[in-house]
Amino acid sequence: MYNVENLKFKYKKTDEYILDNVSFSLKKDKLNVIVGLNGSGKTTLFDCLTSVLKPESGQIQFPRYHDILYLTQTLFFSYELKGKDFANFIMRLDNKAKIKDPSSLASEEHPDEIQLLSKLWNRKIGKMSLGERRWLFVFFLTKIDKPLYILDEPTSAVDPISRLKIIEKMKQLIASGKVCVCSTHQLQDLLFEDCHIIFLHQGKIKYEGSFYDWLEINETQNPDIAFERMTKEIAL
Repeated sequence: MYNVENLKFKYKKTDEYILDNVSFSLKKDKLNVIVGLNGSGKTTLFDCLTSVLKPESGQIQFPRYHDILYLTQTLFFSYELKGKDFANFIMRLDNKAKIKDPSSLASEEHPDEIQLLSKLWNRKIGKMSLGERRWLFVFFLTKIDKPLYILDEPTSAVDPISRLKIIEKMKQLIASGKVCVCSTHQLQDLLFEDCHIIFLHQGKIKYEGSFYDWLEINETQNPDIAFERMTKEIAL
């Protein structure tokens, strides 16, 4: 599938590598999840994978950058725009027909999503909650047909219901044959998902494999405790 081999990156005028011989593979039939402490290099890694940054060395066997949808943490649109304005902006980017009414999507989307979309359709982005805004962005951006989707902390700082909706959208991508990778600090959300974990710490991959094997290695069913134990073990 998609592989990264011996990727190295450091910023100019620094000696420390942010990414130091990073190697991993993405799984097509699982939710690929990059985890790590703040500052561990997750966003830098995504920027290298999408050609925002140029690595010093290594091989990235990924689709070309225009075949990747990359949702960053800091996507900004004017708060004066309404939900329908954002929706149709994205539709134009993908050369799709304008959506006149959310009900037109009823045949392809879950009724709960149509209900929420109808609620947000004429609401200004600035009047939406953070969770509503993030869900709206993920909902329409994932309608752009790409083989690979990279989402940088899509569930950060949003309520549990919105997190579940965003995770469900990523699962739908995987079910349709797409490859999806995200980063998150919300490890409890992964307990009931089929995940391929890639643990990035101090610029190196310290674990890659099944989420449940990772819990077993750290002798706990609590992913937050597993995370703490792994970072402490690495520090010793």
